Amino acid sequence: MAGCNEQNCTCPKTDCERHGKCCECINFHRKKENLVYCLRDLGSKN
Repeated sequence: MAGCNEQNCTCPKTDCERHGKCCECINFHRKKENLVYCLRDLGSKN
């Protein structure tokens, strides 16, 4: 399923083998402008 989300992937590292594989949950929360629960710890370390 490579590139299954290429149009929504904002990562500039297009040579990465995982580019375009963002999951539906991450895309949903990006649209709501909040962090996915499992990534909130990362967001609070900034």
